[in-house]
Formats: sequence, C-alpha cells, structure tokens
Amino acid sequence: MRRNIIYNIVILSAVILLAGCAGAGEREVMSDVQRRQRDMAEIDPMRELLEDKYGDCKETGGEIAFVSDGSLSDEDSSQALYEGIQIYALSAGVSFSHYTAQETDMQGHLQVIEHAVRNQARLVVCCGHEFAQAVGEIWEDYPEVSFLLIDGEQEEELGDNVHQVLFREEEAGYLAGYMVVLEGYRRLGFIGGREDTASSNYECGYLQGIEEAAARLELEEGAVEVESWFAGADEPSPKVYEKASEWYAQGMEVIFACGGDLPASVLSAAKKEDGLLIGADVDKSALSEQFLTSAEKGIAQAVVISLDEYYAAGGKWPEEMAGQSVRYGVSQNCGGIPVLDTEWRFKNVTMEKFYEIYKKIRQGEISVSHRR
Repeated sequence: MRRNIIYNIVILSAVILLAGCAGAGEREVMSDVQRRQRDMAEIDPMRELLEDKYGDCKETGGEIAFVSDGSLSDEDSSQALYEGIQIYALSAGVSFSHYTAQETDMQGHLQVIEHAVRNQARLVVCCGHEFAQAVGEIWEDYPEVSFLLIDGEQEEELGDNVHQVLFREEEAGYLAGYMVVLEGYRRLGFIGGREDTASSNYECGYLQGIEEAAARLELEEGAVEVESWFAGADEPSPKVYEKASEWYAQGMEVIFACGGDLPASVLSAAKKEDGLLIGADVDKSALSEQFLTSAEKGIAQAVVISLDEYYAAGGKWPEEMAGQSVRYGVSQNCGGIPVLDTEWRFKNVTMEKFYEIYKKIRQGEISVSHRR
C-alpha cells in the first residue's frame, strides 16, 4: 500500500514521467508531458503537494529528522532532499522535522544530530560529505536510530543502521554534453572545484557525451573544442572568475560548472561576458537566464526510494541496504536535465531527442563510464 502511494506521487516529476513511459511511443509520451506542462503554467502541483495538510511537519520530535547546515533555497541540494522527505512523509502520514546546525564544523554537525535523536527521531537524514563524516563518528552510539546519507561519501565501514546513496553523475553529465553539441555549440568548457568523485564523474560523462554527439553528427575531428580545469576548492574565488572570464572572452560558448558554491563565480563571468553555463546537482534555471541547462542528480527521487524501502521493511534498513552504499542513476529515474517548458532553453533540440538518448541509457544501450 505504502509503495503504491509513493510511486503515484513521484510521477509528478516530469523527468520521472519521461523515464517511466519507456514502453510508449515518443509522440504519445511527449503529448502527455505537454498536457501536464500546460496545466503547470497556472498551477504548481509540487507546491500544492508539499503543503502540510495533515500536520505531519513538527518543529521538533518528528519521526524523520532532516539535519542541515543552514537555510534552504530552491537551487540547493539540501532543498531537493527535504522535498523528497516531504513527498514521502506527507503521503504516508509519517511525522518529520528539520534541524539546522548552529556551526558548520564537525562539532556542530554532531550536536545537531544528537539534538534530533534526543527529540525522538527514529531516522536521521543528511546530505553532503561533511555530514557523512559526522555520521561515521556517531552511528555506533545510537544503534536504535537509523541514518540515511545522501550524496555524501563515508568510506569507513558502515553499521547496519546506516544506508548511503551516491549518484551516477557521469550519466547526467553525458546527457548535458550530448545535448549542447546537438544544439550547435562547438566551444565548450568544464570547471570543477575539488577533483573529487562527484566532480570527476561529471567531467567524465560530459566529455563522453560531447564525443558521442560529435560522432553522431559526423563532425570533423577537432570541430568541437573542449577545455577542463579544476580549481582545487568548492567555493567562489577570484581565480575561478578570472578563468571563466578568460575562456568566455576567447570565444568559449558554454561552461559546465560544478563543485559546491564555485559556480557562482562562473555565473558572474557569464553575465559579464554574455556566456552560458551548465549547472550541477539540481535545476539552476531560476538563478539566471545564463543557465542553458543543468545536470541533475534526482535527489528527491532517491530519498523517496530509500524511505519507501525503509518503511516497507518495518522501519529499518532491509538486509540488502543495511550498512551498504548504492549509486543511483537514470535506471532509478535519478539523473537527467530539466524538461519542463519553463526550464527548456534549447532552441534547436527537442525534448523528444533528449528522451531518445535518455531511454538508451536507461535500457543499457548506452553505457557511460565513470572516473572512479
């Protein structure tokens, strides 16, 4: 029963809608998407869905506790995670709370987790590398509490009360690279922060997508120029701004920017030089018209899948998930680019073409390799 509720709700996502219709003809699929887009022009179903009509959101004391570093924004991975919790909890009648760390260091992360546990949280959900390290320090102290780590790699052995979800960033990167070449752009760049697993996988997939699209179009060797650079830190900086400004001034058309808050510097350069960029992790289109598209991870969907499995097993991680790490991608409807009309900024490439490539990855006809 719970599983049916969840999958009916997640279908509201346009990306999931596209992927879930793999057996239908493209014309039929797209007409359904377009009908939904027409309706969404006047009504935001996600906003209506996330209204707490059942009183399940509690300031403290929720069964599910989401812990984060600070305030949430629509273009933030933590916000996407929180929406996944809301989607599940509000449909299944499970209470939830949001706790914010007072300090962003390890001690602050440990304290906010302990605060949630003292307030009767049964499942603590958190996002990112820093919180993953905190959970690695604390999970043994609370064997009766379960932990869900989203997009934060804990390399140490995990206990049975911990489950970790990572993503196939290379697949989203591939789709972004493929589409920009089909759109007609020929001078492309990639700027990452730390050369970690996620950023490296984005770059790896992006380069593969560019190469495959160029081959499909039968472009001459060297027709598409690509440059990559890692800044070494996931934060805005003058050197990132200068590098992006230099590239744009030299004629680079689109830069894929990823790594924490680093893309803010690339966006500033894009505005100054009238360039375009590709966002990472979640849809960034609301930030600026400079964002041509975004390589999305599908974080909300990953949260819903995880919570569904947890509660289907009776409020614990099932054996195949307990203490384990998984990587979600297109096959789990996690990953892609934004497809709603208000976010579709390609002029020469249709959503049908995107869906054609997406479906091939989903069905295993296209295999995208990752860096590590």
